[in-house]
Amino acid sequence: MRLSPKRILDFLAIVRHGSFSAAAEATRISQPGLSQSIAQLEHALGARILERDRMGARPTALGSALQYHAESLEALLERTSEDMDLRIKGLEGHLAIGITPIASTSIVPEALSALLDETPDVTVSVTDGLDDVILDMLRSLRLDIVVCRLNSQNWGEDLAAEPLFNADWAVIVRPGHPLAEEKELSLKDLYDEHWVLPAEGSAFRLQMELAFRNANLAWPQTSISTNSILAIKYFIMNTSYVTVMSPQLVAVECAAGRLKAIPLSDIDPLGPVGMIWRRDQDLSPIAARFARTLRFTAAGYSQL
Repeated sequence: MRLSPKRILDFLAIVRHGSFSAAAEATRISQPGLSQSIAQLEHALGARILERDRMGARPTALGSALQYHAESLEALLERTSEDMDLRIKGLEGHLAIGITPIASTSIVPEALSALLDETPDVTVSVTDGLDDVILDMLRSLRLDIVVCRLNSQNWGEDLAAEPLFNADWAVIVRPGHPLAEEKELSLKDLYDEHWVLPAEGSAFRLQMELAFRNANLAWPQTSISTNSILAIKYFIMNTSYVTVMSPQLVAVECAAGRLKAIPLSDIDPLGPVGMIWRRDQDLSPIAARFARTLRFTAAGYSQL
């Protein structure tokens, strides 16, 4: 079966705009032309992909599956156009990276700095987000590679992963906090404290929930939830709240005397931080170079 990319993109426009008429106005294609395009696409598939009624048009179950591929096709064409434009201007192309907080202040900035010293004629975009969001972006071709905590829920058969380094836990408090002089703490010691905790949807949140369950503790009720590492640091520095994270994320602030990291005694290691990419597609030359730089950078971190 050979499908027309143009007809697939016509279908995506209708889904996004909710009707043939709205899509026709947005794409500047006549409504009869869109209707014919969808009819030919449905004929090629042998099934309906849109339900039409007086309220507009919405995808069928098959259409919802096609929408995922249509969005990936759109992203691929956009990335191709961007890459060609950069190469015409004398650059090597574009690298798109997805990260979660554990990578935002450590391995990715270091690896990018080394990469750009070696290969300055590239453009780079870095997207910081929840695991589910950036992995969806990776699957839809909007990102080349993701660096985050790894666990069994990070990826399926369509994605490949490689551990880079292990991350440990520590309690993070401001220097004047009543717990700041403790040599070691447990989750039970902290249960009545006010917490800053990772937001739902992140691998770190799942790992912390498991840690509380293993310690037979309920999830703290008095808490602030955020996935912003800058917000977490601000709250801890300026309040009596506590948090738990990898001490690598606050190494600079601890060295400057603005935060304290205290080892946790009753919790398993966080596990590996690593990179994830699409299994069925080779990395671009720039992304492959970045992956090699990540491996080299990770050699100086906690060993696996």
